[in-house]
Amino acid sequence: MNHIYSSIFLITTLFLSAISYSTEIPVQSEEAETALLKVLDHMRNGDSESALNAAESLSKNYPNFKLGKIIYADLLSSYLSKKPKLGSVSKDKELNDLKNEAKARINFSSIYKKKDLLPKSIIQLADNIPYAFLVELSKSRLYLIKNNNGIPEVISDYYVSIGKAGFNKKVSGDNKTPIGIYRITSHLIDEDLPELYGDGAYPINYPNTWDKKNKKTGYGIWIHGVPRDVYSRPPLTSEGCVVTSNHTLRKLKKYTVLGKTPVILVKNIKWVKRNEWHQNRNKANKVIQNWRETWESLDPHNFISQHSIKFQSKKHNFEDRVAHILRIIKNKTYINIKIKNLNLFYYPENKDLIYSYFLQRYESNNFKTTSKKELFWKKENDGNWRILYEDT
Repeated sequence: MNHIYSSIFLITTLFLSAISYSTEIPVQSEEAETALLKVLDHMRNGDSESALNAAESLSKNYPNFKLGKIIYADLLSSYLSKKPKLGSVSKDKELNDLKNEAKARINFSSIYKKKDLLPKSIIQLADNIPYAFLVELSKSRLYLIKNNNGIPEVISDYYVSIGKAGFNKKVSGDNKTPIGIYRITSHLIDEDLPELYGDGAYPINYPNTWDKKNKKTGYGIWIHGVPRDVYSRPPLTSEGCVVTSNHTLRKLKKYTVLGKTPVILVKNIKWVKRNEWHQNRNKANKVIQNWRETWESLDPHNFISQHSIKFQSKKHNFEDRVAHILRIIKNKTYINIKIKNLNLFYYPENKDLIYSYFLQRYESNNFKTTSKKELFWKKENDGNWRILYEDT
C-alpha cells in the first residue's frame, strides 16, 4: 500500500489543477462525499493545514471509505515531510480504481443547481409517483427527483457504481448496465442476501417492454449496497447493477414505493430551462389527448391515423390493428376513455420517442374494462406523433 499512499497526492493534485469543479459544496450529497470535497477545496486554496484537519475528520467518521483514508494518509505524510510526495503513477489496479472514483465524484455536473434547470427526459410524473431515481451512467451519478406538483425537481444526488463493461446492456452476461426506463419491483433485505449486496437490494423490471421488443436479454439488474467493510466501489465494478453506498441505500429507502418508483437510466442528462420543459409537457399531453379524442369519435380512419405503419404490439402488426379497429368500431354506439396516473418520458437514446404509461378505463355500449397501458410514440417525418408500440 505504500506506493498507493505516495501516489494519492498526485491524484488530487492532478484533479485540482486539470478539472474545473464548483467550489460550492453540494450540501445535499452523501456526507462522506461532501467532506471529501471540502478536503479538496482546502487543497485547491493552498490551505494544507485545514485540508489535513478535514481529511482526519473524514477518515475517522468514515473508516471504511478507502479513498478518504488514503488521501488523509498521504496528506499527513506530505505535511510531516513539508513537501509533497508525488511519486510515480502506479499501474496498480487498486490505485486506478481510486483515481477513477475520485474523478467521478469531483467531475460531475451540478449546473442544474445554479440555473434552475429540469431534466428533459422526465416529461410528467403521475400524482401517485412522489419520487423518481434518475441515473446519469456516464457520470456515475444518481439524482433523487421529487414530483413537485408535476415538476421533476432534483433534491439530492449521490455517487454510484455501474457495470464493469459500462452501459447499454443488450445480452445476458455482458456486464453492462441497461439504458431505459424501469420501475422498482421489490425489496430484498440484507438477511436474505450475500454480503456483497450490503444493506439490501431493489430489483428493477429489466428487461422491460421496450427491451423485449428489441430482443435484449438478461436479468437480475438491481440497485444495491456494498459489503460492510467498504464504503463504496469503483465506478465500473458491477455485473450490470447500480451500486450505492449502504448509507445512500438507507436514505433512498424512504423515497421508494415498490412497483411504482421509476428508475430512469440514461447515458447523459439533458437539462432544459423550465419554460422549455413546460412546452414539452404541453405538447406531449396534447398527443395523448388527441389519441383519446379520436378513439372516442368513432371515426376509424382518424383513429387508425394515430398508428405508425411500423406499429407493433404483442398481438398485432399495423395491418392486423387496422382490421381490428374496423371490426370493433362498427359495433359501437359510444366509446368513453378515462386516463389516470399518466406518466410521460422521452425514452433515452432514442430520437423523438415518447414513452407513456397509465391506467386506462374503457367503456362502450357493450364492453367495459380497466387496464394498465404502455404506449411508445414516434415523431415521424411529417411531424406527427404516432404509436410505434403498444402493450396492455
